[in-house]
Amino acid sequence: MMESAESSIDIRLTPWPWLAQLRPACIGEPMYLFFPHAGGSPLSAGAFAAALPQTSGVMAVNLPRVQADGPLPKRVTQAVGPLVAVIQSWLADSTPHPQCQRLLLVGNSYGALLAYEVARQLTDLALPVERLIVSGFRSPAALPTDTPLYRLPSDLLYAELRSRFGSTPRSPSDEHLSLEEALRADLEACDTYRHAAVAPLPIPVEVLHMIDDPSISLQDLQEWQAVTAHPLRVSRVRGGHFPWATEARTLAPLFTQLLQSGDVESEDDTSTALVISSDKEGRT
Repeated sequence: MMESAESSIDIRLTPWPWLAQLRPACIGEPMYLFFPHAGGSPLSAGAFAAALPQTSGVMAVNLPRVQADGPLPKRVTQAVGPLVAVIQSWLADSTPHPQCQRLLLVGNSYGALLAYEVARQLTDLALPVERLIVSGFRSPAALPTDTPLYRLPSDLLYAELRSRFGSTPRSPSDEHLSLEEALRADLEACDTYRHAAVAPLPIPVEVLHMIDDPSISLQDLQEWQAVTAHPLRVSRVRGGHFPWATEARTLAPLFTQLLQSGDVESEDDTSTALVISSDKEGRT
C-alpha cells in the first residue's frame, strides 16, 4: 500500500518521536495531523503542505520503518500508546494553552484506523481534538471480511494489494522509507485489530468516499456512524485509494469547507451528496 511522495517537501525532525512537522500552525488556526496508509511515511502527506492554507499547520505520523528505529509496531495498541504519549508531549510543549490548539486527525486506509484509536484515547484524556477525517477504511466497529495479507509471500502480497486497492506506484523515496518489513508490520496490525466495546467518539467524524477506490463501498463507509456520537457526514470525492499525492489540491479546500460548515444537524443527513471532481469539467 505505497504511493508516490513529494520529494521536495521539508520534513523537520521534532523533539517528539514518531511525529514529523511539515509546517507549524499560526495561533488559532488548525493543525492537521496526518496518519499515512500501511507502509507509508510522512512524505505521503507532503502535497498537503502546499495545498492547505499557509496559516494551517501540517504534521504527520512517523512510525518506525526499520528495526534500527525501534521495534516495528505489529498491533494497533503498540502504535497508539506511544503516539498518544508524544502528542500529549507536543501539546504541552507547543503552547502555554494546550486547550487552545485546534487538532484535526486525518487518516487514510490503515491510517484511518490509527487516527480513530488515537482520537478515542485523546478525547478520553480531555485533550483538544476538533474532528476526525477518514478515508479508505471500513468502520472500526465492523469485523474484517478479507483474507489477512501480512502472511502472504511477496509476489502474492503485491498482487493482492494491486487487486484490492488498484495501482501501488512507487517512488525512489519508497525504497528506504516504505520497506516491505514495515508494510507487513502495518498490515499485521490492521488484520489483527478488533474493536473494543467503548462509547462513541464525542467529536464529529468526516468520511471521504473516494469514488474510484475499489476497496470499499459507500455502505461500508457509512458504518462509521457507529463510532461517533455526532451525525456522520460522507463527502464523495473523485479519486482512488491513495488520494493524498494526486488529490491534495481537491481535498485541501474540502477540508476547509468542512470546518467552516460546522456539524451535520441531524442523523437524517448522514450522507451529504457532495461530489467533488478534480477535472476541469467537474464530472461526477
